[in-house]
Amino acid sequence: MGATIHGVLERNARKFPDKDAFITATNRLTYGDMNRIANRLARYLQDEGVQRGDRIAVMSRNHEHFFYAFFACMKIGAIPMPMNIRLTPTELTAIFQNSNTAGVLYENEHSETVAALKAGSSLKHCFSIPESAEASAIFSGENLNMPMDSRDVCEILFTSGTTGTPKGVVFNHDRILAIATAVSANFSLTHKDSMLTLMPLSHSAPLNTFFMSGFYCGASHVIGDFTPKGFLNWIHQEKTTFSFAAPVAYLLAAKDADLSSYDLSSMRVFAYGGGPLALASYHQVKKAFQNENFYQVYGLTEAGPNGILLYPEEHLEKAGSIGKHPTVNMEIRVVRPDGTDSAPNEYGEIVLSGDSLMLEYDNNPEETNAAIKEGWLYTGDIAYRDEDGYIYIVDRKKDIIISGGMNIYPREVEEVLAKHDAVLESCVVGVPHEEWGETVKAVLVLKENVTEEELRVFAAEHLATFKCPRIYSFVDELPRNASGKILKQQVKRDCSLSRSCR
Repeated sequence: MGATIHGVLERNARKFPDKDAFITATNRLTYGDMNRIANRLARYLQDEGVQRGDRIAVMSRNHEHFFYAFFACMKIGAIPMPMNIRLTPTELTAIFQNSNTAGVLYENEHSETVAALKAGSSLKHCFSIPESAEASAIFSGENLNMPMDSRDVCEILFTSGTTGTPKGVVFNHDRILAIATAVSANFSLTHKDSMLTLMPLSHSAPLNTFFMSGFYCGASHVIGDFTPKGFLNWIHQEKTTFSFAAPVAYLLAAKDADLSSYDLSSMRVFAYGGGPLALASYHQVKKAFQNENFYQVYGLTEAGPNGILLYPEEHLEKAGSIGKHPTVNMEIRVVRPDGTDSAPNEYGEIVLSGDSLMLEYDNNPEETNAAIKEGWLYTGDIAYRDEDGYIYIVDRKKDIIISGGMNIYPREVEEVLAKHDAVLESCVVGVPHEEWGETVKAVLVLKENVTEEELRVFAAEHLATFKCPRIYSFVDELPRNASGKILKQQVKRDCSLSRSCR
């Protein structure tokens, strides 16, 4: 049978029944509380017709409601699919269609979005999480004890594809718990830790890597949405010991005018990912927080995410590297196109292997076979190892833009811009940004005049805010190679070809 994620919740409820485990701005719930609520909600969902194997989208901010839905689904064998709540109905509709979504569990602020999604769709179940939790109070809070296997699919996360079509990344209990055991070992986590989770739980690192690793050990979890003051205040009030964030979050908090009034001494780990901390930025946050325990984590959703660490003592000498030491149950290589290991300082593609790799892309065997070859996940990240074995990423094979820890796929943005009547052609690239790592720039060839403001409004109607271009440039033509393909790297370098580059 093997261990399951909801089984870990039940174990924690037995071991730590009265421990504050889920702390939000409005509530404090013990492991015992969460287990009882999830059991009742699971029975309610069963009574309403949700079946084992149903894919259920979860639309919730970082809140106890997220976990009500997440655990309740697992307890009856339904498959929770955490959604990025910043996505538009158009984007969500594409996801739901591709994944055969059976239902949605949502917070009330998303009721209008859900109503729009339900119209003309095949959704069978739409439940308000708070209303359903209230209605479920009549059901038993005892464990359901449904027979489950650790190899059962238990979660689907989504990441946009290079074509703009989101891909579902499928995990079972075994894979996620492999991440939890590895990361908890790497960071020496115990039930005494207090995990600060302010990055969106719809993303793989906050959920699978860091929530799950603390959860596995019976740690406490402080859960909310990020603001610089909120970040500092939670540490000060709850004496948290561990956080994960995008580098920009730490940089913004480090600039807070009232920083000196917060006691941050309880923190033993500041983990970050989604981009490097420049050496100057590392010195800035180290000084601001009076703490040098910053760990860079490299991975991607398809790997759990789980991969490699850059340890605090390595930041000075190896700034810009993602590290050399894989996490406990992972291996990492940099390989040539023929699959052989590249030599030091030779460019190759990063590949990962280990117990936490995804099972597959949902309903997409072709993409799965392209990504996983002989047990190795091909990441699309082009990198090299230095003479000491440290890995440096030099480019992304698929042109992903990473802004504030969010992955943005240029082709998706380009396809939206192409629908505007004034746009003949577009090239979307990431350009350096001091705080966010990169920001989105659109370089356009126009058919007719249009203002930047008109383009901004148009993009915002079809794309989540974080995907919308912040910079627009207009050119007479885009540079191409002999095959007619646009030279994106030249576009990024050559601001001189733009009439309004800034």
